[in-house]
Amino acid sequence: MDLEGVRQRQGRSFRWSGVYDYDLNSRETLSTELGVFSDFRAEIPDSYRDSEWVFLGNIDPRLQLEVLEQMREPRLVAADTMNFWIENEREALLELVERVDLLTLNDAEVRELSGDHNLARAARWILDRGPERVVVKKGEHGAILFGPDSTFFAPGFPLEEVFDPTGAGDAFAGGLLGRLARTGELDAGDYRRAVVHGCAMGSFACEEFGVDGLARVGWEDVARRVLDFQSMTTFEHEIEPPAETSGERGSERGRETEARS
Repeated sequence: MDLEGVRQRQGRSFRWSGVYDYDLNSRETLSTELGVFSDFRAEIPDSYRDSEWVFLGNIDPRLQLEVLEQMREPRLVAADTMNFWIENEREALLELVERVDLLTLNDAEVRELSGDHNLARAARWILDRGPERVVVKKGEHGAILFGPDSTFFAPGFPLEEVFDPTGAGDAFAGGLLGRLARTGELDAGDYRRAVVHGCAMGSFACEEFGVDGLARVGWEDVARRVLDFQSMTTFEHEIEPPAETSGERGSERGRETEARS
């Protein structure tokens, strides 16, 4: 873990509080306290500026833009956001959206940003404003990847115990970007596999409080869960034409007779 870019400031850290519904899938924000982020300015170390893979975490979109300005030639720029920024920094957020390749946000946020209740149309509204792909996170129901010419759905992993979903979206983004950076490929199939890796990491985050669900996870655990996703979603199916009925055969003979005459 490279901590060269970490900066310490006097004051309270960013704090969020909310209440989860009975199924832990949706939440209501009670308060958002910016703390030291209210006047923070990003200082990116020179050793970071040549990074090919840039993920702009969920902070003020003006800060996300400042970070992006300090990067030299990233190959992929992804960004996350939340309802607080959609409501309070919409213009800066839309400016950011124009400059990223991939945007991740949950289903409520994509509806709020676009003003459209339909997820497919809402995602298309965002795609029309710059990003090549949009990932809509749906909590326990997985995630939907919207691209220029295709849509891919990955289910949520069916956990028997969900302890704390806070941070699952960040873990999802880490799994997604980590997979893309590891393979170095950006075609449609790689994005789909990356989304599944994101869902796997998000599921680990939910199993325990805070980061405890991730702290003990190794590569073998991730690979095993990804294979579980594959076994849950893969099926064999052959497309067979419907059997001809006697009426259909009679109609064909009638057409053949008419053609000969």
